[in-house]
Amino acid sequence: MRLGLKGSCSVGAVDVDIRASPCKNPAVIHAATRLVVLVSLPVLGAWAGPVHRVTLDGPVNSIQAEYVIRAFDVAEREGSELVLLELNTPGGLADAMEQIVQRMLASRVPTCAYVYPPGGRAASAGFFILETADVAAMAPGTRTGAAHPVMAIGGVIPIPDTKNEEQKGEKEPEKAPESAMMTKVREDIQAYLRGIVQRRGRNVEAAELAVTESRSYTADEALEKKLVEYVVSGEWELLSRLDGLDVRLADGTPRVLRTRDAPIVSIDMTFRERALAFITDPNIAFLLFLVGALLLYIEITHAGFVLPGVIGGICLLLAVMGFSFLPISVVGVLLILASIGLFVAEAVVGAFGVLAIAGVVCLALGGIMLVDLPEEGLSVDPYLAVGAAVGFGAIAVLLATLAVRVFRRKVETGAEGMVGMVGEA
Repeated sequence: MRLGLKGSCSVGAVDVDIRASPCKNPAVIHAATRLVVLVSLPVLGAWAGPVHRVTLDGPVNSIQAEYVIRAFDVAEREGSELVLLELNTPGGLADAMEQIVQRMLASRVPTCAYVYPPGGRAASAGFFILETADVAAMAPGTRTGAAHPVMAIGGVIPIPDTKNEEQKGEKEPEKAPESAMMTKVREDIQAYLRGIVQRRGRNVEAAELAVTESRSYTADEALEKKLVEYVVSGEWELLSRLDGLDVRLADGTPRVLRTRDAPIVSIDMTFRERALAFITDPNIAFLLFLVGALLLYIEITHAGFVLPGVIGGICLLLAVMGFSFLPISVVGVLLILASIGLFVAEAVVGAFGVLAIAGVVCLALGGIMLVDLPEEGLSVDPYLAVGAAVGFGAIAVLLATLAVRVFRRKVETGAEGMVGMVGEA
């Protein structure tokens, strides 16, 4: 841009050449420079990239981690101004959570984690993800915390009840000390969170209470404890508050956010990710397993139908694929296999329903124990397990009984069917 003035200077990304004029009045030069800056500011603001919205809704598992990591890759590739990670999760697998945290810490794009919608939460693994973001925000009516580690062997690390001891003024009977493994897990996860919170300059003590005492915080409490920076009712209000905020990226580069009028672009799950997320639901995987086993049994006892065998095989393959992303209990699998054996034995022996009832109990317990984490969304619903066990047991016993009757029925055709008949000459 040439203004016909003498001298030269650079303002932002706009070069001003003022060598072509004999004008030497500093006031004129200063006024011209300010004019160029004012004219160029809207243009410079328009250069800000979009805000990419990523929605983590549901349990944190391998598929969700794959989706979030891919979304960060897309945001970096498209020059995003900010990644807005909306959280509504009860928690999930530690491995998947660590993958997400590592990707966020290495991101070249600023990240804002936002617990949304009202009534949602970022519990357990979600609390770690919330605290990892450059900016943490919550909607009114949301909650976070409750990050006490749950063992993948079916146990929960005990929490000392110090409050009751203080209130009663007397010492409670000593509890059994936690195992060395549980101590290691708790200390490791506590140090992991402490490092994240210290890096973001938030309240380490309040964050550690979420691990050591399963402390949960409302949005206002989290703001008061300096665990989050904002409590806002919507994403547009949040982006308006973030505009002009200074953040520092993973490599130490300072960044000023320009989000007030930035367009919001959603990065959704691909069809593959949605399909995998569906079959990795423990309830869906359990039902697919039962339906597949039942259809394969029909194919075996009624050879030639083909269709039940094909559909049953597909259901079993999908169930196995879903279970491969989940921590599976060997005890749960053995109980399910034992239940199938009991159903068959009931049909063969005819134990007046005793073996069938035992099979239903084994199947229900096996379904409940199948996934080795008691967190919501990461285990089979007990009501679904019992209902499916009763229905599957009734159908299995009926089919097995019909098959046994056919097997025991006397042959009525061919040479074998003539055995015992009286012949006439």
